[in-house]
Amino acid sequence: MSARYTLQQHPAFSDPLTKEDLYTLVARGSLTRGEMCIDEDTGLTHTVGELVSGMRRPSQARLDRPAYREISPDADGYEEEEIIEEVEEIEVEDADDDYDYTPSGEIILHHAHPSWLGYTKALFLCLLLTIAGGLLFVIQLEYAVIALLCASSTLIAIGISRYSHDYIITRERVELIWGIIGRSSKEARICDIRSIDVYESGIKGLLGLGTIDFSTAANAGIEVQFKDMRKAHEVKDLVRKLQRGEPVTDD
Repeated sequence: MSARYTLQQHPAFSDPLTKEDLYTLVARGSLTRGEMCIDEDTGLTHTVGELVSGMRRPSQARLDRPAYREISPDADGYEEEEIIEEVEEIEVEDADDDYDYTPSGEIILHHAHPSWLGYTKALFLCLLLTIAGGLLFVIQLEYAVIALLCASSTLIAIGISRYSHDYIITRERVELIWGIIGRSSKEARICDIRSIDVYESGIKGLLGLGTIDFSTAANAGIEVQFKDMRKAHEVKDLVRKLQRGEPVTDD
């Protein structure tokens, strides 16, 4: 029998819940990861985030009849069967969506890398080396091979630099992850973000690229920066919708 957990001081969920129940409630926004709960078997106290970390979405079979019932001011006149049917419809619809998840189990609403067009100088150098290699074929084959190898190396370096930077937005945070062997990260909680600045200028602005700066009340400077992003204003609108609690879809 799977372990069950009781939420502390939470009037909406008084009955013991399984890890699958907790995960589903977090994914739907009914619980936060900072909520405290007690293991019914051991008596130990955990945060919800500790319990659901690394979990994948429960299978549809486990979602057929949830072990919990949400309570809201408007639910006084509802019959229990109607509430359960409504929850089942929402979760079956969610189960059909192909979501990506962070290692902690959060749904990724937006995942991007810097645009290829953000490396304009390196791409221009790669183009020049390719042209030079083509012209050198009729003069000196060895030099042509060297030029083409340099062009290939430049293109590979651009790809490595691009894919080593990840821009991630979930319902709870914006996060920048960078690095190849050792991965570093910076993040800011959606609820803590106080300003979002978008900059589009010069040639990159003409190409539709922008830089997004996220600042929080806890830091006077820039907390997280997404550089050379396409559709920067749409990403800003996505974060603002999350702050207002409006429904959003993943990209």
